[in-house]
Amino acid sequence: MKKLNLLALLAVISIIFVGCANTGSKDKANKKLIDLSSVDSITIHNDSGGLITITDQKLIERFNKAIHTAEYDNAKLDIAAPDYEVTVELKSKENEKFSFWIMGNNNGLFTKSGVNGHYKLSETDKAALLTLFQSTEQQVESDNLKLDETIKRITLANALAHGSVNANIKDEYTDHETIDTFVRAIRTAEQIPGNLNTATPNYDIVLISDNNKYAFHLWINETSEQGMLMNVNKTDTGYTLTKESTAELKKILFSEAKFNGLEFNTERNSIGDLVAKPVGLSENNYLLNGGAVVELQGISYHTIHLFYGDHNAVNALLAHDPATDEVKVKWSDELNDSNNLWNNAFMSNYNMLIPLDEDHLLFLESDVTKKAGQYHLSSYNVLTGKIERLRENFWPLSDDYDYIYKFQWKADEQKLFMQSYLGNVWIFDLKTGKDDVHLLKYRVIPHSTTGAPSLFLSPTFKRFVHDDESGELTFYDNKGVSLRTVPLPQEQYVPSEKIKWNPAGTIAWMDSAEINENRILDIDIDYLKIAAQKINFYNQDGHSIGSIKTEGNHEDTAIEVVGWMDANVAVIKSYTVELIHKDNVGLNVKDVSYYLYDVKKKQKGASFSSIPSSATVTTDLRMGDADNTGKITVSFKEITYKKEK
Repeated sequence: MKKLNLLALLAVISIIFVGCANTGSKDKANKKLIDLSSVDSITIHNDSGGLITITDQKLIERFNKAIHTAEYDNAKLDIAAPDYEVTVELKSKENEKFSFWIMGNNNGLFTKSGVNGHYKLSETDKAALLTLFQSTEQQVESDNLKLDETIKRITLANALAHGSVNANIKDEYTDHETIDTFVRAIRTAEQIPGNLNTATPNYDIVLISDNNKYAFHLWINETSEQGMLMNVNKTDTGYTLTKESTAELKKILFSEAKFNGLEFNTERNSIGDLVAKPVGLSENNYLLNGGAVVELQGISYHTIHLFYGDHNAVNALLAHDPATDEVKVKWSDELNDSNNLWNNAFMSNYNMLIPLDEDHLLFLESDVTKKAGQYHLSSYNVLTGKIERLRENFWPLSDDYDYIYKFQWKADEQKLFMQSYLGNVWIFDLKTGKDDVHLLKYRVIPHSTTGAPSLFLSPTFKRFVHDDESGELTFYDNKGVSLRTVPLPQEQYVPSEKIKWNPAGTIAWMDSAEINENRILDIDIDYLKIAAQKINFYNQDGHSIGSIKTEGNHEDTAIEVVGWMDANVAVIKSYTVELIHKDNVGLNVKDVSYYLYDVKKKQKGASFSSIPSSATVTTDLRMGDADNTGKITVSFKEITYKKEK
């Protein structure tokens, strides 16, 4: 199985975008996205961490024109990490932030921070922006080694080839002392006679002033007595650094890393929220992702993933007391090699954080070694700070990379269900210790890595249904005993969440509809929700106990189970659908009404204009939904703790 890379990591907390509904309406309220006269500069971040700043007024005008011809849509997107993030710095020292999806098969979309919905670019404007962003990445003016301007910033990247600059920035320098050292080294370098044929350089460096960028290849290592430079645009001419300059640059480039363990600096922003950033890492050298948030004993606990350098990752449990301005690391573990067999698990399994009781948190404790490691199901005592391993080394290491794909917690019985991508299933009973373990038997659908489940668990944990792509679904008890198979309808739509359960775990059901775009309520790369025409009901062992269909022969009618009054009586939503746009997926739902249906007695009951308040509402257990209280926001570069009101 392919290892999860950084893009896949970002995709753990965001479901991959393929299409969207409700496109085409012009933006009215937010027509003026930015005021061109107030723009000072535009900074472009690509998905590899590269950063370029535009100050040229013509290029800024080109950007402004493209975004202001876009069409606004208030629909919410399910999307992966953007191809580009753009920060528009204003002369007032404030900024506006945009995210763009414009590469490959992406439809040409962008969002603006603080604005609901999204904007759709025309193909012409999509191409114009892509050309602007990509050409800007390559725009480096470096005709000679004369530096007559004041350099404000220097970026450093590992070199990939002669004649181009690697956009994946490794480090950035803005302090005057470091900048002066680089500038002095360049100004004092002496040209090497003749044309040179050199090996791949060690580094690309770009010196940035208010108006220009100067790019060079740099050959230097820890044993170099004299380094060498070349203009990126003139790779047959080299310049030798002086011994003094070489020694000074070596101190900058090869001194011990400042990052000696995860810590956070904090400060209050202009509105009083607490902002935390990792200590010892430049902003262009790390990415943050947030996991679950739990509050115990008045303290907010949450998990994070920090990715930095070439392939270094840290998973951590953080704590913040709202009465202080401190963010403390309560537990952390680090992985430094993508070839480690726990790579995928480490990149994904920082999300689980569960309140075990009023004093303990349940989480996955990694214990990673250089080549492999172990995983423990552990509890963290919030009073003592001690960690207890409840199931030590529970996860068998296979020859393939694996990660936890799905988990579910039953608080009243203290049972934890987990399914790994490769098909390990655990049902841990933390009260009795009588666990049910099924190793490598119930694998996730091979092509599904983000949203479509393959295992459908009863709320009681006594039954589950597995889809092995054989064309049949199989009901199992919690011991793994096969009970009955149910065929999937041929040439029919079935939603990605193929089987759902009533709250009592006694009745399961499956929706189906004819294959028609007029039946797609929501879709992305591997998640489908439909406007059903038929609902089949089953008991907990998979035996059929009846079905219902839409009333009449109208093609636009649909039905859906939206809640339960008790173990047997379902709340059925009846409605009609119509395409919003002829050439796009997306339906308008209208003529909604509700009625009760006794599944066991096969009797239709009273009708309502809304769901009865006493009903238990059915929700979609869609993968990737954020488990976040809203008080803590983790962006790529910082963590924000909202001020207590």
